[in-house]
Amino acid sequence: MTKNLGNARYVPPKDTKVSFFSKAAPALFPLVAAALGYMIGRQFFGL
Repeated sequence: MTKNLGNARYVPPKDTKVSFFSKAAPALFPLVAAALGYMIGRQFFGL
C-alpha cells in the first residue's frame, strides 16, 4: 500500500471542453491512412 506523503502538487481539473476535431480524428484516421497509401502506391508502384 502506498503512503500519502502530502507533497504531491495539486493540479486543478482542466476544462473538459472537447473540440470537434478531437472527436472526428479517430474516425478520419483510417480514411487518411488509406488515401495516403493510395497516393504512395500510385507514385511508386504505378497502381
